[in-house]
Amino acid sequence: MTLPKIYKYQVERELCKRSFYFFVQHFWDTIIAEDPIWNWHIEYLCNELQRIGERVKDRLPKEYDYYIINVPPGSSKSTLIGEMYPLWCWTIDPTQRFICASYASTPAEDIAEKCFNIYKSDKFKLLFPEVVNKSTGGKTNFKNGMKGERYTTSTGSTITGIHAHQRIVDDPMTPAVAVSDVERETANKWISETLASRKVDENVTVTIVVMQRLHEMDTTGYLLSKKGLRIKHICIPAELTDHVMPIELKAFYKDGLFDPIRKNRLALNNAKIELGSYGYAGQMLQEPSPREGGLIKKNWFPIIKPAALPVGKTIRFQLDTAYTDKEINDPSAMISYIEDNGFIYITNSISIRMEFPDLCRWIPEHVKEHGYTNTSMIRVEPKASGKSTVQQMKQTTSLNIIEDKAPDKDKVTRVKICSPKIEAGKVILVEGYWNESFLAQVAGFPKASHDDEVDCLTAIVERELIKQVRMGSYDFGNDDY
Repeated sequence: MTLPKIYKYQVERELCKRSFYFFVQHFWDTIIAEDPIWNWHIEYLCNELQRIGERVKDRLPKEYDYYIINVPPGSSKSTLIGEMYPLWCWTIDPTQRFICASYASTPAEDIAEKCFNIYKSDKFKLLFPEVVNKSTGGKTNFKNGMKGERYTTSTGSTITGIHAHQRIVDDPMTPAVAVSDVERETANKWISETLASRKVDENVTVTIVVMQRLHEMDTTGYLLSKKGLRIKHICIPAELTDHVMPIELKAFYKDGLFDPIRKNRLALNNAKIELGSYGYAGQMLQEPSPREGGLIKKNWFPIIKPAALPVGKTIRFQLDTAYTDKEINDPSAMISYIEDNGFIYITNSISIRMEFPDLCRWIPEHVKEHGYTNTSMIRVEPKASGKSTVQQMKQTTSLNIIEDKAPDKDKVTRVKICSPKIEAGKVILVEGYWNESFLAQVAGFPKASHDDEVDCLTAIVERELIKQVRMGSYDFGNDDY
């Protein structure tokens, strides 16, 4: 028996309202020509989003301030979150207001246009005429006539007079923005300050951020590092790793793959070639830098026991200073090391955040604790508070401390120059508690949040292993270089 059309539409309407996942399936063909592949993550994300939308509908206190979703590209994230989700929320609560953003106006407007096309489709009008009949506005900013609104903007833009129940940020920054300290911090502050202030109700309004990882302190890393924020972090890498969150999602992976059809082994191998190690780590594995390291690999550093150190060699020190103890600045770093027969033995590496007076008190204590003698030398890069540190130490201590040569190349170039020596195993670490944090920073460069220890490392390698070699058989003493 065939159901009357009017009854069929009533059933479809009710099913759409009851299930965002059903809504997505029902309206898929209004904007996408290709047949869908219903991988498990789509239903999972739909259920997560539905829970958010229903709580906002009932004006319940939000469970989290931010929902961060890291998924590979080509996973229908924009279709689900930016294009369909606001409309589904209107089917259960047409009063909800949305601010939807992306890294630039063009992608933000493209997502908004697809959302608008669903909204104005015959299928949507048929099932939810009351949501469409009194609509106003155009493709990027439109209102449903029932107090609901979808407003489009881009990262860094001014938002005036607009407040939302939900804020959706789809790809808040590009790879080019992520590697620029200034642009990255500007984007992050826009989200945590400008966008964060655009809320209808402090207790209800939530922010959803969906992106691939681009840097240790991209928007995901920045928000996760802020204390006091309640965050639900959903991380779905293309391959099964320890970064899958929540951990129960690991059960959905098949043969180590999150989507064995769209992201099969062949597709991922091609992606590795096309994206490179950094691009693949961020976009596919949701890691800011390759696990094995980027320009510098973790496995390039041999690690020895303290008893295997050369005997009778002078400990030297390299210091890289920062301006303040604030976390937005690089910390100060110091590496202690021995040079012997064309090898560097790093005995300790540390990063600290201290104001200038505290740093000056700390230096004498630290170097003496790590083997300083009257034949040792402490070199300080003449940047930030470096010059002042050298002057203060000379006035108040008997330490052998001098200004190092100022770098004449950018950080990446310096790492590239030094990396052959490091790859050849010429830099050896003495086993210690500091090994893990040191390796994490140098292997994460240039996408790690800080590079103070990298600066020290390249200064040491360039002076001790590169310039020394260039002098040939002439030894003028390293202290002059």
